[in-house]
Amino acid sequence: MRTELAGKAVLVTGGASGIGLACVRAFQEEGAWVGVIDRTPGPAVEGGFVRADVTDEPALAAAVGDLARRLGGFDVVVGCAGVSGPVGKPLAETTAAEVAAVLAVNVTGQFLLVKHALPHLSDGGSVVLLGSDSAFAAAPGMVPYCASKGAVVAMTRALAVEVPGIRVNCVCPSVVDTPMARGDLGDVLDDPAFPVQQAQDVARQVLFLASPASRPVNGQALLADFGMSARSAFPA
Repeated sequence: MRTELAGKAVLVTGGASGIGLACVRAFQEEGAWVGVIDRTPGPAVEGGFVRADVTDEPALAAAVGDLARRLGGFDVVVGCAGVSGPVGKPLAETTAAEVAAVLAVNVTGQFLLVKHALPHLSDGGSVVLLGSDSAFAAAPGMVPYCASKGAVVAMTRALAVEVPGIRVNCVCPSVVDTPMARGDLGDVLDDPAFPVQQAQDVARQVLFLASPASRPVNGQALLADFGMSARSAFPA
């Protein structure tokens, strides 16, 4: 499959590590020009790197505008910045502040990214947001995270309707082996009975949704979970 992304201008948030960094490298391998926004130091990229927090609207707007000037606008915008929040914490012990902190990054941060990148997106451009299979299936102690990723799926559909001429989709992977997941789940990621994706797997999903190869796909959540959500609870 030809992605036809060579020479395209791409903006990636959360591109300093994990899935975001894998996306940066994947776009670079396709010949795209990449600019990165992250709150921690990140890789050297052709389009420039700007430190900013996606929850700080003035800082994010300035960072997006800076990279848009360097790249001459954007053809693709990828929102990878995200946090897991309290994992394994019972609802009764979860505070409103913890919920707000997760929503601020995972939902409002994505909204602000699209809001400020939209004026710089070329007609026919593509936006890919990072969702999760947690938008569709839950585990105990993950209410804030599940709620945030469910909101990303709904926002993806709403944005696809709101901004004609721009495709908006999201990827919803199951557990991915990243520093954040390692911090939350530890050695369970090494259990051969537990299917785990690599960040590069998700990057390839992002490439597909960002490229003309997925031209008719809009407002969709690409659920990639090794078929786990298709499994019936019927005891057979």
